[in-house]
Amino acid sequence: MRYYVAPLEGLTGTIFRRIHHRYFPGADKYYTPFLSTSHDHVFTKREKREILPEYNEGLPVVPQLLTRRAEDFLWAANRLFEMGYPEVNLNLGCPSGTVTAKGKGSGFLAFPEELDAFLAEIFAGAQGPVSIKTRLGIRDPEEFWPILECYNRYPVYELTVHLRVQKDMYRPPSGGNIWPPSWHKAAIRSAITGI
Repeated sequence: MRYYVAPLEGLTGTIFRRIHHRYFPGADKYYTPFLSTSHDHVFTKREKREILPEYNEGLPVVPQLLTRRAEDFLWAANRLFEMGYPEVNLNLGCPSGTVTAKGKGSGFLAFPEELDAFLAEIFAGAQGPVSIKTRLGIRDPEEFWPILECYNRYPVYELTVHLRVQKDMYRPPSGGNIWPPSWHKAAIRSAITGI
């Protein structure tokens, strides 16, 4: 089993990560709170305090990016790879209204053709592995199947799936069932065939 520390903005910054790692060693990865890339391709002072290698020395940190513009993602991701990070994470899971209103985070899932074009561009230009954090969809867990087909077209390093949809925010899934009916059949088929 792998142990990942999820990001919480305002809580799991560099100080938290260093203290956690010192007293509770063993985390396989620490994801940073998302960095919202900008058109001017500059990391802010606050962002630099999160990502400069000297603040994360000896920690398995994965920077997380939030954007819907491929050129902004590639600038930030490739700069992070140059800093020595072995992986960058794309945040397609944030359900916050201020994020999704801009078509970012889980809001990007509502635009499958744009998302596909975005992924094609970032996977063609990223200088290292890109993982993705996602939700099942916007309103219905069954929306996940075409989203997963999209992800499967690209060399996603690792896929982390929040087992809820955007409208659930951070509450338990609607109806209390995290496994949609069609998932039961898929799980059984996967267990039998090994796919």
